[in-house]
Amino acid sequence: MDLPIVEKSSTSSIAHLQRLLTQCGFVVVDELGVYGPSTKSQVRAFQFAKGIPATAVCDASTWHVIIEAHWKLGDRLLYLKSPMNRGDDVAQLQGRLSWLGFDPGKVDGIFGPTTQKALSEFQINVGMVGDGICGPDTVAELQRNFGRSPVTITSVRELIKLGELKRHPTRFSIVLASGLELASTAEAARVALAKEGFRVVNFCHYDAAVVAELSNNVGADVVIYLDNNDNSGNVVSYFQGFHYTSGVGQSLATFLLASLEESTMDTKSVEIVGSRHRILQLTKAPCVTLSLDADQIRNGVPHDLAAAISTALTRWFSEI
Repeated sequence: MDLPIVEKSSTSSIAHLQRLLTQCGFVVVDELGVYGPSTKSQVRAFQFAKGIPATAVCDASTWHVIIEAHWKLGDRLLYLKSPMNRGDDVAQLQGRLSWLGFDPGKVDGIFGPTTQKALSEFQINVGMVGDGICGPDTVAELQRNFGRSPVTITSVRELIKLGELKRHPTRFSIVLASGLELASTAEAARVALAKEGFRVVNFCHYDAAVVAELSNNVGADVVIYLDNNDNSGNVVSYFQGFHYTSGVGQSLATFLLASLEESTMDTKSVEIVGSRHRILQLTKAPCVTLSLDADQIRNGVPHDLAAAISTALTRWFSEI
């Protein structure tokens, strides 16, 4: 695809986008292949619904989410492969397994080894062959046994791990990551947190997927990602998607929001949102993103922001 998809993109790319949006429930009435008012409106509505910047432009981040969102459980066979299956159908599978007490790991829409193990355990539990392949028979068993509960085993495990870490604070590992524009801010925050006794690692890369992989490789217990927001405004985000909310991430985001509002920074306004930002989805540990508007980055606030982050983490860790 020639991303981003805009008015001047090829008709085939625009048409493909329009079809996928319609499959996701965002019906486009523009002529096929024309990026008109309806297409812009539906792209913006889709972005808003998924917690990503509502720019009405289909960039790479939006395209990833659209591709994943158009899959529904039962549309295809789900199994462990390389590259891994990704999509809303995988997340639906993970959610159902988690509600039934089989731990698939984070409900992130990525079919990895932990999801395969949980699926196999479910299949054996209901008298099927535990091959770890989700086909029509497995989907039927999931639907027959499914009873939604407000508490999932994934959420419980997340809270249990946090409780264990609180009893052993020296084991608590924080990753402070950023794009290239906020490298100095991330490093200043790392130094401030290190002075408070936290174990902190700093990663800087333009690709959020690379940052997520690095964070997963070092076994981070929590990740804070600093990002610039060209659409203005300041946003604190935690992972929310696929009918799942990271309770730990939401809690940390709340403390970070409060700390920013108390700081001496010239923040115009800060809002907190649940999001499917790529790094929130790809990190195994609870993750929070802080997006600052471009003007604030240019004005230079690394030490003020670092102090706010340090204060938020110190309070959060002492009060949870």
